[in-house]
Amino acid sequence: MTGDFVARNVLSEKESLILEALPYGIGIIDENGYIVYVNSCQLETMNLSHMIGQNIDKFLPRGVNFTAILSTRLSFSYSNNPRTNGGCTVIDIIPLHPEKGVGGAVLLVRDEQDISTVKEQLQWAMDKVKYLEQRLSEKKESGWYSERMRSESIEQKKIRSIKHGKAFERFIGMSPKVLDSLEVAAKAANVQSTVLICGKSGTGKELVAEGIHQASSRAQGAFVRINCAAIPETLIESEMFGHEKGAFTGAVKRKLGKFEQAHNGTIFLDEIGEMELSMQTKLLRVLQNGCFERVGGEETIRVDARIIAATNRDLGQIVKEGLFREDLYYRLNVIPIHLPSLNERKEDIPLLVDHFLKKFNREFGKQVIGIKKAAMDALICYDWPGNVRELQNIMERMVALTDSLYIELDDIPECCYCKEMSSMNVEADDLYGAIMQGELFSLADYEKHIIKAALERYGSYTAVGKALGITRKTVAAKVQKYGVDK
Repeated sequence: MTGDFVARNVLSEKESLILEALPYGIGIIDENGYIVYVNSCQLETMNLSHMIGQNIDKFLPRGVNFTAILSTRLSFSYSNNPRTNGGCTVIDIIPLHPEKGVGGAVLLVRDEQDISTVKEQLQWAMDKVKYLEQRLSEKKESGWYSERMRSESIEQKKIRSIKHGKAFERFIGMSPKVLDSLEVAAKAANVQSTVLICGKSGTGKELVAEGIHQASSRAQGAFVRINCAAIPETLIESEMFGHEKGAFTGAVKRKLGKFEQAHNGTIFLDEIGEMELSMQTKLLRVLQNGCFERVGGEETIRVDARIIAATNRDLGQIVKEGLFREDLYYRLNVIPIHLPSLNERKEDIPLLVDHFLKKFNREFGKQVIGIKKAAMDALICYDWPGNVRELQNIMERMVALTDSLYIELDDIPECCYCKEMSSMNVEADDLYGAIMQGELFSLADYEKHIIKAALERYGSYTAVGKALGITRKTVAAKVQKYGVDK
C-alpha cells in the first residue's frame, strides 16, 4: 500500500474483501486528513457514511488536529458523543509511515461495550495464565505453605469473580474441570431452561444450584430445596404440591407445597433419581404445563418456578432399567452440568484445605497456621470416595484435635493413607525395626532407601534435591546408581 494509493482511495478486490469482512470499523485517512474510505460494518451499524470525504479535524476533540497526531507518530484515541442506543463509539487514529511509502492514517471505530467485553475476556485470560504459571512453579517446590495457599485462594476468587461473578464464589476450585462446569452454570443462569446437575455425593451440587439461582433474574425470589430421597412416598406429594384441610388424617389446615413457595423463584429437586414413578408423572405435568392441584383440592394452581434437579445416579441407565420416565428425563436434562469428583481434581485440594482451615479456625477459636508438606501429600494421595464432604469432615477433626500450629502427618487419620504412602511407611518401619534390633547396614543401603522414599513422596528430581539438600544432578546419579524407579 502506498501514499498514492491512500490519496486516490483505490482498493484492490482482495483488499476490499478483507476490510469489508472485519467485524469492526476500518477507515482510511489520506495525508491531508480527508477520510477516503470507511468499511460497510460502520456504514450499517454506526451510520458513519457522512464521514466519507470529510476532513477528520471536524470530528476530533477541541484542541486536537490531524497534523499534530501525524507528527507524534503515536496512535490517538477518543470517544465521540453517545449514540441513540445509549452506547458510545471509541475512535482510534493510527498514523502510518510515509518514509515506508505509506502516508496518512488508519481509522479504527469500535463500540465501547465491545471494548469493555474484550477487556474483561483479556483480563480473565491473563489472570488464568498467571494462576496456572504460579501453580506450575509451586509444584516444583518442596513444600506447601499456608501463606501461599492463602494467596492462591485470593487469586482464585479474583479470577472467578471476573468470569462468573460472585454467585459461584462458595464453590472452591480452579481446576479445568471445575471451570468448565461453572462456565456452563453461569450460562444456565441467563436462561430459564431446566438444569440437571450430575455428580457423586459430596461434590457440591447444591452449591452450584444456589449459584445459578443467585446469578439469575430470579435471585430476589425464593430458593426452595427438597430432597426427594428423604421424604416418605406417602408424604412427598403433599410436600411438593401442598394439601387442603382434611385431605388426610392429620391435615388440620391448608398447607402450601414447595412449588407454591418457589413461585417466581427456583426449586431445587435433590436426588431426583430416587423419586417414585407415580410421583414422576405428576412432576412431568408441572414441567409441561406449570400447574397442579393440592392434595385433596380441586383448584388448579399455576406456578412460575425454575426447576434445577440433581442426582448422584446415572439417570440414563435407570431409564433403561424402567425406573425413571424417559420423557421426564429429557425434560430435566435440557442443560446438563457434570461436577467432577475430588479424585478428578486433586489440584484443588490445597485450596479446599486452606478454605476449611480458616473456616474451622474461626469456629473453634484456634490459630492453626497451615499444613506441613508430608500431611498435604497424604491428603493429595488419598482417593476421597466421600469427595469434598469427606475432606471437610477430616479437616474439622484435625483442626479440632491438634495442639500444634501446623497440621502434621501424624494428625492425618489412618483411613486417609493411600496404598503408596502405606507401602513407603511399611518399608521405612522395617528398616527402622532392623536398626533397633542391632542390625547394621551399609551407607549405600540407607542412601538407597532415602532416595527411593523421597522419590515416592516428591515425584521429581528437583523436588527431591531440594528436600535432601543436594543438586538435581546428584539425585539423578543416585537413582541410576541404585536402580531406583519412581
